Amino acid sequence: MAKFKCLECKKEFELDSSSPDRRCPECMSRYLELVSGEIQRGKSWSSKTYSAR
Repeated sequence: MAKFKCLECKKEFELDSSSPDRRCPECMSRYLELVSGEIQRGKSWSSKTYSAR
């Protein structure tokens, strides 16, 4: 869980940090500031482990 603050309506709330679609539950904005916690990120584009098909 991570704590976010909406940059539009200024509401603070907690969301699951692994969720790919993070939106404010109040105004549905995607412009969020991370207040506390960590966001899980995917592999970097320079990762050597990839498969090409």
